[in-house]
Amino acid sequence: MWALIHHTGRVHRHKMAIVRRGGTEEPSDLAIDPPPDQDGELIEWYRDGVNELLATLSAADPEAPAWSWSGDHRVAFWIRRMAQETTVHRWDAENAVGETGPIDAELAADGIDEMLGVFISREGHIYRGAPGTICLRCTDVPGESLVTLTPGGVPTYQSGPGDHDAVLQGSAEELLLLVWRRLEIDAVGDDRVGTLVTDFWRYLEGPGQ
Repeated sequence: MWALIHHTGRVHRHKMAIVRRGGTEEPSDLAIDPPPDQDGELIEWYRDGVNELLATLSAADPEAPAWSWSGDHRVAFWIRRMAQETTVHRWDAENAVGETGPIDAELAADGIDEMLGVFISREGHIYRGAPGTICLRCTDVPGESLVTLTPGGVPTYQSGPGDHDAVLQGSAEELLLLVWRRLEIDAVGDDRVGTLVTDFWRYLEGPGQ
């Protein structure tokens, strides 16, 4: 649990510093407030950081320049990324003590879109499994996404319906936690479809970390 708080608090401070710095060049000398040595002071350190991050992002122009690893060099990217980062790690913390609360369905649906549209096609993460297209379909809010998997390449993503070979269907929260590998998959259809879904699941271990 302490490692999770360390990680999330550092991420918040690092992205806050990026937004404050501005510009589209990757910064190399950001000063980040380290976590305290005493565990008893860690929660307050985390709270201070998340409150300061919220104030910084709320005051910033979403279209203002801010470097990111994604190529989208806008504050808007970090507003979305920090909302999703905090949501998933909030679930991690609650799950660790067996008391998970619900994730807003629209926030979760946006998180699925972010994961599939930003993370899965990151350079260097080559897919080596079975070919085909998987549909991820939300049951509680509008949301259907297609991921096309080609061996030796990176997956491609399309928001919206289309032809597919397999379906992963559930609430937006369930699918968000699934693509971030917090929940297990249920393979559907024949053996080929089962292999396709399993290979996609394995691929997510790289881009999702």
